[in-house]
Parts: sequence; structure tokens; C-alpha cells
Amino acid sequence: MNYRRLLAVCSLTLLISIGVFSSLAFAANEEGLGTNNLKDAYLLSTGDRIIIEVYGEEDLRKEALLSDNGKITYPFLGEVTVKGQTIKQLQSYISSKLKGEYLIDPKVTVSIVEYRPFFINGEINRPGGYPFQPGLTLRKAIALAGGATEQAFLDDAAIIRENKSVKVPEKATLDSRIYPGDIITVAEYRQVFVNGEVKKPGAYPYQKELTFRKAIALAGGFSNRASKGKIYVIQEIDNKSTSRKVELEDIVKPGDIITVNQSFF
Repeated sequence: MNYRRLLAVCSLTLLISIGVFSSLAFAANEEGLGTNNLKDAYLLSTGDRIIIEVYGEEDLRKEALLSDNGKITYPFLGEVTVKGQTIKQLQSYISSKLKGEYLIDPKVTVSIVEYRPFFINGEINRPGGYPFQPGLTLRKAIALAGGATEQAFLDDAAIIRENKSVKVPEKATLDSRIYPGDIITVAEYRQVFVNGEVKKPGAYPYQKELTFRKAIALAGGFSNRASKGKIYVIQEIDNKSTSRKVELEDIVKPGDIITVNQSFF
């Protein structure tokens, strides 16, 4: 093996190692709230209910529901900022403040009585807010909310993450992790209807950015007798049905009834 080939092999090995390490680090971060790493990973925030206890000091037991300002009042210490801290950080902070002036060697324990809720809406039997549970997935969240309705389209579920700076819906699967403060929306099953001179007339799942050309392709394409210039759609607009002629590249709306007319030539 010459020098250049050896250098190339070493470089490739390094790149693969970096990629594997990055993937593992990302996975570990995503799984943190679903394992036993809550003391290190879970950031306390509004809606969390916690208990602070000091071994042998019953008077220092404190149960608190975190309000919007994220602060609590604690004996001897006064106002303590809790929001944004992990359990481990809060334990360490309270212990350091009590040690010396008030207690010799305080053993502080912070426990979460109830996690702040996640929220689920849309085609769900009991939409609303539910307490977060470690290891929660979308599948389990839907079950907690009484299951999906008959109209639910589970392939079109989305999550807005509380811990993301940009609040945009992310596509989710039934195995997607759910975190505190997440907002889940389960969409209604939506269809478009294609009939007339197509090979397989019927109802088809609606897709975003679906054009009439693609909708007709879903229905097997034009039949031999189809007039490709005579495509009409019936749409619901302001609770009224309207019919109009469309072009192949126009965008389809959920519930559209598409008809391809017959050619007489």
C-alpha cells in the first residue's frame, strides 16, 4: 500500500468514526428522558410539581408547583430559581446553600411528583393536557387520551416541540418520543375522489401539494377515452358546492371530487 492510499484509508476511517460518534451522541440525547438519566437530562419548568426533602429535617420538606416565573420560596434560602435546572443541579444548589451556616452535611433529595403536561388535540377521543411520563411515545400518548377517533389519520400526526426555539410542526410517527410541553395534533383522515375517465376511479388519501395530475395518476391514469383538457372539480367553499374546470398542475384540496370527462373525438 503506497503512502497516498494509506492516507486516504486513514482519512476515511476518521470520518466514519466521527459520524458514528455524532450519531451515538444525538441518540443518547434524544433517549435521555426515556431512561434513568432524568436527574441529568430533565429540565424543570412551569407545571412541574416537586418535593424537596432534607434527611432528618422534616421542617425543610417542601412541595411546590412551579409557576410561570419558575421560582419557589424555600426555608432559610428565600426565593430560589428552579426553572431551567435539572434535579441534580437543584439538589446540589440547595445543599451548598444550607451547608455550613444552617446544617453540617445536608442530604438533599428532589423528587418530581408530577411532570408538566404535554398536550394532544385533533382527532382524539379525549383531547387535552396529560402529565408527561418517562419513555412516552406518540402511541402511548394517544392511548392516554382515550385513543384516536374513527376519522383520525395517524400518518399525518405532527408535534410542536417546547424545547425548540422555532415552533414549527414536525412530522411524527407512532414511535416518536414525546417530551414535556409538546403539542401533538392528530389530523383528520382526508380523501380526494377521482371518477370519470380514469382507470381506477375511487377515493384516495389526500397529500400535501397534490396536483390534479398526481391525483389522476393515483387513480391509474387517464383511460383511452379521456379528454385531458376537460377536468372538473367539485369543491366545498363557504359550505357551498361549486364546480369549475381545472388545469393538471392546479393544487387539489381535501375532499375534492374530480371528474375526467370523456372525449368524443
